Amino acid sequence: MGAMWHWINLHWNDEWAKFVEGILLLLLGFVIASVVRRTIRSQLKRPHIDQQVALLISRIAYLTVVLLGVVAFFTRWFGSPALVFGGFGFLALAVSLAFQDILKNFIAGLFMLLERPFRLGDEITVDNHTGIVENIEMRATTLRTTDGEQVITPNSLVYTGTIINRTRYPTRMFTLTAKVPDGVVVDGLVERIGEELKNRSDLSRDPPPHVGLQPSVDGGLTIEVRYWLDYRKNDPLATQAAIGQQIYRTIHSPDATPKR
Repeated sequence: MGAMWHWINLHWNDEWAKFVEGILLLLLGFVIASVVRRTIRSQLKRPHIDQQVALLISRIAYLTVVLLGVVAFFTRWFGSPALVFGGFGFLALAVSLAFQDILKNFIAGLFMLLERPFRLGDEITVDNHTGIVENIEMRATTLRTTDGEQVITPNSLVYTGTIINRTRYPTRMFTLTAKVPDGVVVDGLVERIGEELKNRSDLSRDPPPHVGLQPSVDGGLTIEVRYWLDYRKNDPLATQAAIGQQIYRTIHSPDATPKR
């Protein structure tokens, strides 16, 4: 009995030591993975390198090192690499069934980083939410709306849904309307506003601004202005305010005011 107890203690201590060593290898893998991820991100944080590519590379490197740490942990604990790799098939199946939603969002995030339907900083509309893409995380995509709200949408919903990229092209069309006051002479008013808008250097010349008169619900007339603007070089709100003031001055100019 004493010999058996000695054998149990000897092997138990040996298995416990292997388990502790495996845990240390696993923790070391997480530390190395974090260092590798930070190093890659700092090295790839340059103007000519796409930040989504840097994010994808750093994420793959992090997961690769973590996976190696997990393999090292089980290999040291069980002492058989063949047993470890054989058991990983069953483990992967169990994880995929238990965490299929998380896995689905993770894979969708990787595909979005690879296919790049939008980039970090783009303004997109997805699932009836419009905002600027701040980050593509492992589980969800983070948007910041114009109201300062944060929208977190699962990657699988973003990847399989309809995406409207509002900043995919350098120019975007804006519309501005202004009511024509009663008594204003409308003959030649549209042409004068159109000529003034064509002289603005901040507006796109191809296509040129369009000015037209539209009937309003109260029976009056409304001036509708459509113009294309390079929003990356010009502030849309400031341009809209400047065009509104320009239209107001033209409407109330002596040429548009009837003579008494």
